[in-house]
Amino acid sequence: MHRIHWQGAWPDVGQTLAIDGDEASHALRAKRLRAGERVEVFDGAGRVAACEVQDSESGRRAGTLVLRVLGLARREPVRPRVEVFAATPKGGRVDEMVEGLSEAGAASWTPLVTARTVVEPRAAKLDRLRRIAVESAKQCGRAWVLEIGRECGLAGALAENRGAAVVLADGPAPPYRPDSGADTVRLLIGPEGGWTDDERRDALRAGAVAASFGPHAMRIETAAVVAAAVVLDRHRDGAGG
Repeated sequence: MHRIHWQGAWPDVGQTLAIDGDEASHALRAKRLRAGERVEVFDGAGRVAACEVQDSESGRRAGTLVLRVLGLARREPVRPRVEVFAATPKGGRVDEMVEGLSEAGAASWTPLVTARTVVEPRAAKLDRLRRIAVESAKQCGRAWVLEIGRECGLAGALAENRGAAVVLADGPAPPYRPDSGADTVRLLIGPEGGWTDDERRDALRAGAVAASFGPHAMRIETAAVVAAAVVLDRHRDGAGG
């Protein structure tokens, strides 16, 4: 089913929703949706509408996709909330990381600045990554779009954790074991040069728990996605302790 991201005013069931711009153009010209076909509209914050395409031929001429709302629902976010604070990979690898985190079910990614950070993304790049997160949400069926934060230092990630269980991804540490009572897990993924001794010490003193997520060294984009997936899987299975 084709999915459309929409952040305008939402009608009630039985009313129509008119969508234009790139979303309409893609649906009408690239996907060639026809009258009577079903689509799903979501706002990226849990609200979802099941819709039916109205007159598609006139819509193609006008550049407007007209939908009739068949049903409205609200979906809860994935739990636990997994907040990933990770160093930014080079080049297009950061795009792959954002897509992977979105598909895995992470709630957010924030660029983490550490002593050995190489890449510090600018505002324009973060805006582009937010668009990638929206496109990924369409593809993978998320109702909540992956949040892209502004860059943050390690001290900020440790101090502003809102009671989250903070996990420092660190190869030499024991394998990850979940805190069964945690509603939010904050994952700290370092740069490819690794954590400094001072950073590791500061994180542990602040209450973070060091954990490993596999037997081999990983690139940032791999480590972030694997760690998020492991956390969600272990909590789902109830592997506490």
